[in-house]
Amino acid sequence: MSLSYTPATAIFNPFHRYHNNRKRRNRMKMDTDANRIFLEDVGEIVMSRGGRDIWLVKAITQHEAFRDRCLPEKIYVVDFPGRGAGEEFLLSRQACGPEKFLMIKEVGHDMIRLFERMFDGKVAQFVILWGGRPLDLLDANPPLQRSGLLDTTYIKLTRVEDKVGFRGWNIVESSFVGEWWQDDTWIIMEECIASGQTLNYFVEEALRHHRPGKIFLFPVCASLEGLEGIYSICNDNGVELIPVFNGALVEVAEKGVTLPFTDLGLQPRTIITRHFYQDLQDRYQGTPLCWVGDIGDSIYKPEEHLIETLCDMLAVGMDFEREDFSLWSPIVRSEQFCSRLQDSHPAVFKQVGRYLKS
Repeated sequence: MSLSYTPATAIFNPFHRYHNNRKRRNRMKMDTDANRIFLEDVGEIVMSRGGRDIWLVKAITQHEAFRDRCLPEKIYVVDFPGRGAGEEFLLSRQACGPEKFLMIKEVGHDMIRLFERMFDGKVAQFVILWGGRPLDLLDANPPLQRSGLLDTTYIKLTRVEDKVGFRGWNIVESSFVGEWWQDDTWIIMEECIASGQTLNYFVEEALRHHRPGKIFLFPVCASLEGLEGIYSICNDNGVELIPVFNGALVEVAEKGVTLPFTDLGLQPRTIITRHFYQDLQDRYQGTPLCWVGDIGDSIYKPEEHLIETLCDMLAVGMDFEREDFSLWSPIVRSEQFCSRLQDSHPAVFKQVGRYLKS
C-alpha cells in the first residue's frame, strides 16, 4: 500500500452503493460481533512498558479459524491503550502529509525500541521506499543503542498494474542503494503489509545473498495474509521471522472499495482488543473502511489520498454529518481541493461539499 501505483479507473459508484451497504451492514452486524475473535481470546500480555502492552499470540494456527493458514508460532502485537500513538494512527484515515509521516515514525520507532534487546549481533535495516521511509532508524532520536550506524540499504519497489497478476498488479525493482549486508539480524522497514506481495518479492531475492539468524518486521498496519508468504520463505530457508504488529492482526478485505483491493479494516477476522474494537466502531461508524488507505499517497500525494478517502467513506456508507472535519488537513477546505473534488467526483462532492466549506 506504500508503493507507487499505475492509476486505474475505480469500478464503483459511491452514491448508488451507499444505501445497499448500510442495509447489508445492519443485517450482518449482530452475527459478526457475536462471532468476533478478540486479542484477549488468542493472546496474553507478556510485558508492559511505558504505557504500551506487548501481547504474544502463540500457535494461532491451532485456533479453528486459522487452522488452514501458514503463520509463525509467535506473533507480537504492541497495544497503545487509551488512544496512544499506535491506536491514534489506525483511527486517522484522514491523516496525510507531514502529520502522517511523523505518526508512522513515532509508532514504528516506539515498537522497535521495545524489542531492541532481542537483536543479535550486527544489525542491518532494509528500507523499502517510499512508505518505509518514516521508519528509517538513521533518523531515530535518540538513536538505537548500537556501537555505530546501522548497516542500511534503500530499495525502491514499484507496483505495476497487471490484471492477470496477483490482486491485479506485479512488483518490479526500480532502484537499489546499499548492499546485501551479511549481518546477524535484519530489520525490513515496510510500514504496511496487506497482501504481502512486496515483502515476498524482496525477501525471496534477499535470502539468495545471505541468510541472517533473525528477520524483524515492524509494520504500523499489517495483515495475517501478508505474513503467510514471507513466513513460508523464511521457514524454508531456516531464518527466524519475528513479526511485531501495531494494535491489530488485520484481515484483508476479499474485495476492497477501490483498486488495488487491499483494504485493511474491521473485517470479520480482524483481531483486536475489546477496548480498541469500540473505538474503531465509533470512528468508522461500524463500516469496514480501510484504516490507512494508500500510505505512500497519503504522505507524498495528500490531495489524492483525501479524495480517495472521501470516496471510500461514501462507498461504505459513512455519514458525513457525524464526521469531525476540523480534524482534517486544511487542504480539504481549500478552493483548489473543493474544485478538484467537484470536477472529478461530483456525486461525492454533492454529499460532502457543504461540510468542507462550513
